[in-house]
Amino acid sequence: MSVQIRLAKPEDAPAIERVASETGVASIDPGSPRARRVLAEGQTLVATKDAAVMGFVGCLFTAYPTGGRRFELDLLAVAPEAQRRGVGTRLVAASKSFAADAGARQVRALVRCENAAMQRLCRRHGFARSSDVFELHIVDPQPVAHQSRLHEARVIPVETLSYSGLWLEGKLSREAIADAHQLASQIEVTVIGAVIPNNALETRKLLQASSFRKVGAYHWWTINLKSD
Repeated sequence: MSVQIRLAKPEDAPAIERVASETGVASIDPGSPRARRVLAEGQTLVATKDAAVMGFVGCLFTAYPTGGRRFELDLLAVAPEAQRRGVGTRLVAASKSFAADAGARQVRALVRCENAAMQRLCRRHGFARSSDVFELHIVDPQPVAHQSRLHEARVIPVETLSYSGLWLEGKLSREAIADAHQLASQIEVTVIGAVIPNNALETRKLLQASSFRKVGAYHWWTINLKSD
């Protein structure tokens, strides 16, 4: 199967939506300004055959607390008619090369524990699986009173093909959650999320008390590209 990998363009949005819909990986509105903006930023890769999109991987950069860039594999999907033909492997390999060329220190993916296909892809490309299981918790943004709150967490804005969000990393607290809600009221955000170890019982209680809902269980899969 002769497949080419290239950066996606805004006009690829309908084809990407078709693949996402056929595989059930996400709901993407191809006409949304967000989706077209993400594609225009040049961090999404598509696999094509005879100009037709056979698969895609949606990616984004985030920053380490100490500086440096991480490359996140957010969504990967291959059209049913192109599965088991190495398309996913090509997309992951191209993502690693793209991340390295852009100066990223690490590539990582948050993979559901039951997603055996993605786990095999990550293992094949040298990713290491976290020993801990992690839980993803999300909440809808809510209006809060404007108030400056000191906390030790990081509030990270992210924009992907399927959502605009704020992710909480580090030491979570009520102040950090309130800060995320406050920031969400100032920018276009559809979800606030946090990924925590499944043995972090007090943090889970805090999130539940703050109306977060658990989405599922995951592992982090990571590969380091550069040493510190």
